[in-house]
Amino acid sequence: MRILEVARQFYPKVGGIESCVLNLSRGLIARGHSVEVVTLDRDIRNRRRLEAPAEIDSIKIHRIPYLGPRRYPVAPSWLRFIDDFDVVHIHAIDFFADSAALARSLGLHRKPVVVTTHGGIFHTTAWRTVKKIYWQSVLKRTLGSAAAVVAVSDRDASLFSSIVPPGKLVTIPNGIDPIFANARAPRVRGRLVTIGRVSAAKAIDRVIQLIAVVAPELNDLELVVAGPDENGATESLRREAERLGIGSRVRFTGELQPDALAALVASAHLFVSAAPHEGFGITTVEALSAGVPVLVTRTGIHEQIVEPGINGWLWSGLPDAESAATLRQALLLPDARLDEMQRAARESAAPFDWKTTTDRYEHVLEDAYRENPS
Repeated sequence: MRILEVARQFYPKVGGIESCVLNLSRGLIARGHSVEVVTLDRDIRNRRRLEAPAEIDSIKIHRIPYLGPRRYPVAPSWLRFIDDFDVVHIHAIDFFADSAALARSLGLHRKPVVVTTHGGIFHTTAWRTVKKIYWQSVLKRTLGSAAAVVAVSDRDASLFSSIVPPGKLVTIPNGIDPIFANARAPRVRGRLVTIGRVSAAKAIDRVIQLIAVVAPELNDLELVVAGPDENGATESLRREAERLGIGSRVRFTGELQPDALAALVASAHLFVSAAPHEGFGITTVEALSAGVPVLVTRTGIHEQIVEPGINGWLWSGLPDAESAATLRQALLLPDARLDEMQRAARESAAPFDWKTTTDRYEHVLEDAYRENPS
């Protein structure tokens, strides 16, 4: 098959969707398919042009201009690529999915379209009323015209089941980059690590507030935050840490290269996240793959994979007494117990390999092509 992968951002940007597109494309090419990627030509957070090669690992990359806000960038020029492919695979809910559906309804193309949801649009409460209207009107029609809709977790599938016909909805968890499973580093007791975008949506301020509660009892406690800054959030979080008297215990590394990021995660005593919403929770599974117990909220795939006391803990995301007690318990565990949790963490992440994920996507894409020949 000739497959077109479509995503707002791609290499050299890093993130959950970018990793999914890259590893899935690699896997499909290894199976003999032709894969190309269409993506925006600028970083949607700062609008800087992405200076990057036009190809990576035999994946040809088409970078196109866009207009409008970063949450809904408008890039109609992508439609000219559709006719060169057998099936189109769109990642996330945005203009690409909506425009593909509209163009098909107008008879401008007949190609089958597969959409992977990656959590949808309710990552924050901003514009909630507008999002609900869009969900029940525009998006319901968009996904109704798709050949298949892929949810990345059971929670994601439950969310989309209200607007996607059952026969079109399938759940395929993301695979994890093997760099995390292969990472090895000495454990640094007391080191908490959180990775991903440094933004208000990730609620890193709640993690800092939680640490401040237990910091007086634990001299070796530190938090390392790794990821790109969004809208100056890093400086705001630094001020919050200083206000709480733990400025020296909180360190921001910025965006790291994959090998450095994997080594950092592998060195952690505990991976922690207070994010109230995750479509999947790829950073959590990456941490488990590296053998690190996790302390995460009940979102995305977390409740399916985290077994309290076995490979991690679930928490409310609030810096309350119960959460502080859980963190204290995790940080005071002896190394022998942490070694047991390390093994359990790796075992729980083992099913999330890209071979399995690619196999399942390949079936969905082939079915879409067979059932909707152009």
